[in-house]
Amino acid sequence: MFETLEHPMFLFGGIYFSTSVLCSFLFLSYLGLYGTFYLNLSGITVFWLTLIPYMHTIFVKNMTYKLILGQWFFLNHGVKVNFELYIDVLSYSFMLLTTTIGIFVYLYAFSYFRYEPLVDRFLNFLCSFVLSMLLLVSSGNIVMLFLGWELIGLTSFFLINFWVTRMGTLKAAFKAFSFNKVSDYFILVLLFIFYNLIYDFDIVSINSQVHLYYNHTVKLFHYDINIIEVISFCILGAAFIKSAQLGAHVWLPDSMEAPVPASSLIHSATLVSAGIFLILRFYPILEFSYYGKLILPIMGSMTAAYGGIVASYQADVKRILAYSTISHCGFLMLLCSFNIQEYTILYLYVHGFFKAAVFMCVGNVIRISKNYQDFRRMGMFSKYLPFECFCAFVCLFNLAGLPFSIGFFIKHLIALGMSSSIWVYYFVCFNVFLGSVSGLFYSYRILFFVFFDFKKGQKNAYKHINNNNYMSHYYSNTSLASNLAITGLVLVSYLICFLLYSYFYVNYYMHSDLTGVYNVSNFFNLFKPIEGLLFNLSYLNWIVLILIANFIFLCWQREHNPHKVHSTHFDYIYLSIFFFINVYYWL
Repeated sequence: MFETLEHPMFLFGGIYFSTSVLCSFLFLSYLGLYGTFYLNLSGITVFWLTLIPYMHTIFVKNMTYKLILGQWFFLNHGVKVNFELYIDVLSYSFMLLTTTIGIFVYLYAFSYFRYEPLVDRFLNFLCSFVLSMLLLVSSGNIVMLFLGWELIGLTSFFLINFWVTRMGTLKAAFKAFSFNKVSDYFILVLLFIFYNLIYDFDIVSINSQVHLYYNHTVKLFHYDINIIEVISFCILGAAFIKSAQLGAHVWLPDSMEAPVPASSLIHSATLVSAGIFLILRFYPILEFSYYGKLILPIMGSMTAAYGGIVASYQADVKRILAYSTISHCGFLMLLCSFNIQEYTILYLYVHGFFKAAVFMCVGNVIRISKNYQDFRRMGMFSKYLPFECFCAFVCLFNLAGLPFSIGFFIKHLIALGMSSSIWVYYFVCFNVFLGSVSGLFYSYRILFFVFFDFKKGQKNAYKHINNNNYMSHYYSNTSLASNLAITGLVLVSYLICFLLYSYFYVNYYMHSDLTGVYNVSNFFNLFKPIEGLLFNLSYLNWIVLILIANFIFLCWQREHNPHKVHSTHFDYIYLSIFFFINVYYWL
């Protein structure tokens, strides 16, 4: 890794994006809806296009950019706080994720709210939300990080409370804002601790001077506690609240009161991933904390299991996705404890991209069904929304980690990277198993009950779907713009995930760390130890995949040939068992 002070092209793209957002706020009444839309769209598009060419430079050459934009203020002891940006692999990864999802969500939001009032205000809030996240992840000192941390909480409050006339929306927004404010206090305490220890706010200096913290202790009830444990407690407390870990998760399901485009941003690339970024940024300190390294995998695995199990028993499609986000955040916390940054980034990209696309598909379904979110009042939407059905299947296929998907390999990195050195190893393994299996169930429930079950809604909803007399000629059953946004996000997601896979594993881990990870995972070597671990782990996914296909076929049989259901059921069970026995002996 080497550092450069030259100004990269994406810096000017970021300045143009921030200027466009500021101008759209200042001149909102003069620009109007279309002026605001095109101005913000040009800003986020230019910034995204200037980020793309630096993938090879940062991921392969490991280039680091340290940019000082100007002086902010002075403190005692000659401490100077600058507007400083620090762009490394971690910062660039979150910037690319946020802008990629943000640009397609922005296009989708314009289509989704095209004929509703105050759309220009909502578009400005979306872009300011993305800009706040970019400021957080690119901050070079902890003061700017605290500023970005505050701004994403504030802008999320405005997005969740977009429909200000609803009492439930206001309560949900205040709940999210209150929890985020507690996490802000943790960051503020962290800022004071670092200033008293090293008289410096620079993040690189903070992480490189961990050895100076050993000599400092805090006296609490006649006990001397090392300052590293206090710092770790503040980092984990802020990250657990922001990423909705167990106990601090209650604000995230209620944030479903936000419009669908805002929910897709909050649950994929911005608010819930901010805690992950904080842990990865300060992991050199957490690595020296005994209790921090112990709490992180326990809390992550428990959250993964809890979110998956609760999502499996929900009937509201948006709440299912909310609890699935909690489960995936638990998996991300568990991956952070492995101290392999590339694993976490890959999983974050898969979850962020495909969760945002699923939210868009669900948003089209809710809009067509007259704002009903309960799938018990839906069914057979595959006939009327074939595009959303296909895209939701592809995205849920990857999120569930089924075979032949990107999520299949990346999700099993959790099993491969898990070390048996901690005493809670089997407890963590059990929670990971519960979270993985429950992820298959709630993905199947969304796909089947929304798109393939029999019609359960009112006839007016289906008559409304068949009516083609919309206010715009771009509409058939859903808008062309929203379908293009979903298609673009899915295609770009696959492209970027494959590029990241090639950068991280071909260039970094072909002959070093990956071999070590395989050697510590003998617990998961189930059937044939010599054949490879990922192949063995695919057995459970194959079984679930065949059973899901059987269930879909049986439901089709129940509708068309009710008298053959029971015989077909047993025939397919026998066929599946026979199939797996033959495959096992053949392999």
